[in-house]
Amino acid sequence: MKLKNLKFENIRKDAENFIITENDSYIETYPEFLKYFENIEMIKKHHLIISSHFTYGWMPTIIHLDTAEIGKVLFLLNAVKSGHLLDKDEINIIKRCVNNSLVGTSKLLHFIRPENYAIWDSRIFRYLTEQKSDYGIGNPEYYLEYMNGIKRISENANYEKIHSLISRNFDYQVYPTRVVEIVMFETDRKNQYKLKNKRK
Repeated sequence: MKLKNLKFENIRKDAENFIITENDSYIETYPEFLKYFENIEMIKKHHLIISSHFTYGWMPTIIHLDTAEIGKVLFLLNAVKSGHLLDKDEINIIKRCVNNSLVGTSKLLHFIRPENYAIWDSRIFRYLTEQKSDYGIGNPEYYLEYMNGIKRISENANYEKIHSLISRNFDYQVYPTRVVEIVMFETDRKNQYKLKNKRK
């Protein structure tokens, strides 16, 4: 499977047409979740339980936490907070704990270290692959490919134009991980809305 739309030109074009969804609690709650981790020196089981549940407040699924490997999970989450970049196996350890969901894991990682990890969900996956199905969304290799793609986009000589177009919509700092992700998210939301209205 190829994340075929993970290209600078796609993001630039969609950033130029970016319109933020008004009165969206998804947008409003975002900085509050970031603040939660900014104020924590070391992530403990207590923080993992609370943050996993507020992360799932953004999702239509009830969370099940598997704490069988809690020591490893907390070690990795604290490493993430300190700047560590996870590999595929380490992502899988956290994923097994957080509802066995890469979507939930990506959100948790983003709130802990937003400059290093981007949110990954069905809208992002659909934007990138143009697939109707979510088959493959739980594969950490695709997530890592997505992260590498965001890094390449942010290193493009013209990236600052995209950043400026998007960041002016927010009254808090946004990193490239958030900028690229929200362009994809809102573009897919707009495309799905058009499709839905076409069918009526």
